[in-house]
Amino acid sequence: MDSSSLLSDEQIEHFKTHGYLVLKNLFDKASLDNWREQIWRKLGSDLETPETWPEDDSSIHRYEYDPPESAFWRHPTLCSIVEQLGGGAFIYGHGTPKIKWPDPNQAWEMPQTGHIDGYGGRWLPLMLGATAYLYDVEPRGGAFTYWPDSHHTAHRYFLEHPSHLDGSFLDAEGFTWDVFCDNPATGGTAFTAKAGDLLLWHAFLFHNGSLNVRPSPRVAMIARFDHQDRYNTAFRYDVPEDLWKYWGI
Repeated sequence: MDSSSLLSDEQIEHFKTHGYLVLKNLFDKASLDNWREQIWRKLGSDLETPETWPEDDSSIHRYEYDPPESAFWRHPTLCSIVEQLGGGAFIYGHGTPKIKWPDPNQAWEMPQTGHIDGYGGRWLPLMLGATAYLYDVEPRGGAFTYWPDSHHTAHRYFLEHPSHLDGSFLDAEGFTWDVFCDNPATGGTAFTAKAGDLLLWHAFLFHNGSLNVRPSPRVAMIARFDHQDRYNTAFRYDVPEDLWKYWGI
């Protein structure tokens, strides 16, 4: 592991306290250029010809990077950080490029609710998410939105309702996603960032997408990391008092 890629004690404490961490200028230009070229080639389009942009990004769902070792989640700097946070126990789960195409006719507003990913189904037990952009994202440009500190709220919820970790909370009478956040209407933060910046987020962190009313698409790279014991039933449904029991930090 390259020690220059390791997070500092202060950065780790910020992540544990707030549930996220922003790392500026993490990815090198060569990697960004390579990902851009791959994605536009797959789309059969390019940034400079809006008339060729597809209506959605379905053609890159479950995108297979070419060559495979060029995948976003395989980038050595990201891998070093994931190894540090997980103590070597985190493995790649899934992820895909996500594009928010311009929709200038919509009235933009800050998202006032969100959801979490760290529960039930194929994502259990999701541990960590990573989001980066291939181009700069400005305000109202479709930024990933997150609610700082909300991972603690979700943790408290599952401590009180451990059986709901399988996703059964979705069937609870009167359920809304807002049970996982103390301030959904006012607390969201937009990840407006430069190309190559990285947002790391805990699986319990409340988050959402947002509208893009800017003229350029928001092209995000997303990866989700699971725990290597994800198929162990005892592990899958454990809600430890210590939120960081299965981490390396």
